[in-house]
Order: sequence, then structure tokens, then C-alpha cells
Amino acid sequence: MRNYNRKKHLSAGRGAGRRLAVLAGAVMLAFASPLSVWAEEADKGGDTMESAVMVPAFPGGQEESQGTSEPSAPSFGTTDGTASSEPASSGSQTTEEGTATKIIRTENGTGTAASDTVSQATSGTDYSLGPGFANQQTTQIQQSLDQSSAASNAQIYDVTNPVVKPVEKYSYDQMVQDINTLKAKYGNKMQVNTIGTSLDGRAIYDCIIGNTSAPRHILIQGGIHGREYLNPLLLMQQMELALANYDTGSFNGNPLSSMFSQVAVHFVPMTNPDGVTISQFGPDLIRSQALKDTISTCYVMDTAAGRTTDDTAAYFSKWKANAEGVDLNLNFDALWEQVSSTEFPSYSGYKGTAPGTEPETQALMNLYNDSRYNWKAVIHYHSMGDVIYWDILGNKVQEESSELANLMSMVTGGYRLLPSEGGGGYKDWIQLSSSPVPSVTLETGKVACPMPLSEYSTIWEQNRLTWVVAMEWVATR
Repeated sequence: MRNYNRKKHLSAGRGAGRRLAVLAGAVMLAFASPLSVWAEEADKGGDTMESAVMVPAFPGGQEESQGTSEPSAPSFGTTDGTASSEPASSGSQTTEEGTATKIIRTENGTGTAASDTVSQATSGTDYSLGPGFANQQTTQIQQSLDQSSAASNAQIYDVTNPVVKPVEKYSYDQMVQDINTLKAKYGNKMQVNTIGTSLDGRAIYDCIIGNTSAPRHILIQGGIHGREYLNPLLLMQQMELALANYDTGSFNGNPLSSMFSQVAVHFVPMTNPDGVTISQFGPDLIRSQALKDTISTCYVMDTAAGRTTDDTAAYFSKWKANAEGVDLNLNFDALWEQVSSTEFPSYSGYKGTAPGTEPETQALMNLYNDSRYNWKAVIHYHSMGDVIYWDILGNKVQEESSELANLMSMVTGGYRLLPSEGGGGYKDWIQLSSSPVPSVTLETGKVACPMPLSEYSTIWEQNRLTWVVAMEWVATR
């Protein structure tokens, strides 16, 4: 069924990894007194980004270790440009009081793999039914935290008359239009690169906010599963929020402009544009006839195997895979051999014939392997369950990932932490790579995908500041 061109699988990891020190008490870092570390490096003249709207960037081959020394912790300044270790008055907006839960330690027992056919009612859980993730037994030691401290320390305000507007089906075409509009509006504060192309010819975008030569970089990606298309909307609104507040906003007294000079944030809002298109509109908008045939065959095979009893409209709306029926978050070379999988392409649950076969998978691997970027953290957005997955068997950055997960749990208002036992995912691949960094998966929403737009306002309030909290955290690493 492969009657179209495919890119070769690039399986190599990055060069030799750095060992990251564990910071005691870093769970509370973002909500302590303002960092005094933003200004020193900012004064050295970190440039903002080039202004090209589309710069193809699909690195080929393997990236070797650059052998460079670890950059020192950056310095961020107060709003008057002077370094200070004293708390600064934020004059911030008031927010509704709330409490979050910090998981100080988690212990997981034996987990059991779950398929998409397991319902919330039968599993007794309200979290995502991803591979190997459901039905885990966890013991959690918890401590109440004040979620409102994140917002009260932030002068970051929602956008009036935004470019990115919530709609029931935020499509690929609308996203591309919004990316170009944001680029035209905010100029060199944002660089847009094409990191790959989907099977059906749709570009996969990496939108970088901040100084592309910054000593630290964060990657935030979403939309790797087609039916989880509220998350591309979320990431696009996070991008616009960051851009709109770039010159005037601050966090814990630190100007965002100084923060972005030292920490660049990459947004890959829609990793699987073909899958999103299928989930939203069915296969009619897929351009390749060969891919349409593959998609139709998936329905026939899934029906014959008893994996679905849906009509075609309902079946396609639940589509997670890419246009060839491969679940991209099972296709990475991370314990891939032991990942449970269907034996044939499907709307969900097929890991492919080998790890890294899909161009969308390769795009994310190549981005992470790009030697220009010193990655410090990666955040993955999925749906559903209001939970955070942070671990994997053999995780090389276990304590750091737990640290980041605790911080994300706090800012989201108490997303529960669960160690994952699966494999084949992008988070897993990063944590097991030769150059690992802290990596967490945030599962948004509480109802089955595709979620209605009515779920989005809560998701937005929980996640509007995750990017800036992560920026402050990586500044000390």
C-alpha cells in the first residue's frame, strides 16, 4: 500500500549526553522569589530571530556531540534592566484562588496495557488510555499548593482581538493562516521553520519565539494524534500569548524580553496534520488516492477484526494515526520491540513495521537532533485525563523529569502524576536517548476525544502559563 515516496528512517540519537544535576527543592522554584539570573547574559547582546516566514529546516544525517562546555546559568533582569536578587512587585492581575497538588514521590506497581476499546467505566480511571498507561497502581504523597501563585506573579494578559480564535474544529489550513498572520504581526520575535512534510504533503512547522541563538531551548509539541486537535489550538494560543506579552509582560518580576533572550521556546503545534484532517473531515480532504485507499482499508480491517462497530463518520472522527494508519507515538525507537500493536494499519494502535518509519516521526527526531539547539526540556501535549506522564523504564533523567512534572502539576492546578510503562513515544525516545533532557506528557481534558469545544476554556486556564514556568525552571539548569 506504499505507493508514494517515503523519507529514510534516521535512527541515530544525538551526541554524548550531559549529566544534569538534581536541584533540591526545585518543585517550588517558579513560585519563589524572582530569579536574579536573567540580566547578565541578556546584556551581552543576544539577538532576536531572523524574519523569514518559512525557512526549510529538515536536517539530514546524524548529529555528533559538539563538545562544547555547558553554558552557565543565564541572568535575567528586573523591569528596569538591572540585576536584582530581591523580590519585585509584579502589580499583576488578580486571579481566583485555587489549590494544586504536588506529587513529591510516586511509586507504581504492576501496570497493565490498555487498548482504546477499554472504557472509563470499566477501567475505573479518568485518564488517557494510552499504550501501557492505564490501570497503574500509584501511591502518591501529596502536599497542597497554591496554584494562584503562578498567575499572581505573572504580568501576562490574554490577548484582545486575538488572531487565534477557538473553534470547534481548528484545522490545519486555519493554523497555517494564523501562523503567517502572527509572523507578519510580530516580525523578528518569531521564526517559522518547516521541519518536515506529512505523507500527504502538509508542512510540519516549528515556530520559535525568542533568540534562536539562546543558550537554552524548550520544545513544546502537540497534535501527534489526529483526534486530539484541541491541543494544536492550545499551543497556537500559547504562542500568541507569548508574542503579545513579549515586550511588556513579566514573570516573577523578570521581563519576558530578557527571558526570551536566554531561553527560546519552540512550538510544534500540529505534528500530525494528516491525522487531524482525517479526524475533523474524514478522508475526503486527503489528496493522495493511495492514502485514501489505505485509510479505507483500515476501516475494513478494523471492522473485520471487531475493533470497531462504528459507521465510517464515527470511525474517522476517532482517528489517531497518520494517513497510513501508523500511530506516531508508538513509532519511536524506545522499547519499540515490546510495544503492543495491532498487526495491520489502523485508526489507532499500529506501531508500524519498524521504529522511525514515518516522515512525521522523522521530523521530530531531526528537530531534537539539530545541533543548533541546546535542549533543556520537552513538553508533549496529548489528551485526555488531566494527568502527567513523566517516566519510562530506563529513563536517564528520571529525577529531573519528576521535578519538571511536579512543576507542571502545580501550574495546571493539580494534574495527577503517573509513571508510564509504555514505549514507542517521543517522550520515551528523548528520555532514553544518548542526550536526554527532562521530558513530560501533559494529558488535557476529561472527556473522550475528539473533545467538544466546551472543554477548551478549562484546558486554557490550566495551561496558559506552562511555557513561562518551564522557561524559568530551565534557566537554572
